[in-house]
Amino acid sequence: MLYTHIPDISCFYSDSVGDSLAFPTAHFEYEMILVTSGRASVTINSRSYLLEAGSLVFISRLERHSFRVLEEPYCRYVVSMSSNLIMSHIKETELVSIFIQRPAGFSHAVRLEPSVYEALLPLFQQMAQEYAAQQDFYISCSVALCISILIGLYRAVPGCFPLRGRTAMSDAVLNAQRFVNDHFNRKLTLQEIADANYVSRHALSLAFKETAGITFKEYLLLFRMAEARNLLATTDLSVSQIAERVGYVNVNNFVKIFKKLQHTTPLQYRRQFASSLDC
Repeated sequence: MLYTHIPDISCFYSDSVGDSLAFPTAHFEYEMILVTSGRASVTINSRSYLLEAGSLVFISRLERHSFRVLEEPYCRYVVSMSSNLIMSHIKETELVSIFIQRPAGFSHAVRLEPSVYEALLPLFQQMAQEYAAQQDFYISCSVALCISILIGLYRAVPGCFPLRGRTAMSDAVLNAQRFVNDHFNRKLTLQEIADANYVSRHALSLAFKETAGITFKEYLLLFRMAEARNLLATTDLSVSQIAERVGYVNVNNFVKIFKKLQHTTPLQYRRQFASSLDC
């Protein structure tokens, strides 16, 4: 089997429908998509959006999603960023929030005004060029371009960001999400995170659900499953090895949870992903 390496950050321009649409669950990281022409619909979890030229979409690595092309040529820039990159390089809580937090009323898709679209488009073009050339420090340059896109969007449409203004509790929620990113492969509890942030477990639990859109337990579970999908697709590790790497002592429990969430077994998922690469 041929395994594909998933880079920390990438940007592709595509005018075809086969590449990122054929296998919806093959998305392991955070995505930012700018549509430049055509029309499509995207379903993210249970919400659907109509995308047209000027639509900008943000998708979390924890969210299942699929696309359907409605009008061709359907062209877009697709930016993929790893969890580690987002958590370590984007320091501003407000900017990070559009990737990792999903409070009630959050919209994954933003329809940009023409002036905003024209200002952000060159940044996507530069990101694609950086990834294609991969010259020295292209990752750092790509990260800088990504942050510039987020800043430009925040200045033009601040309402599309879940968080606007920091509090001690919003910092505690973000710290909890960072803690999951760094320690998902071991046993961890909300209590230890609450203690580290000097807040009560109950208060952090309520704030986490309100901010992230799901409970801490659900967030941890989905994060581990995203890591498992990544390892299934990009390594030849056994299922038991992957289960251990994502924090499960009992491989049978891991397989049961994976099948419940993905509607397929880990090995079937690996075969499906390999088949999608051959299409």
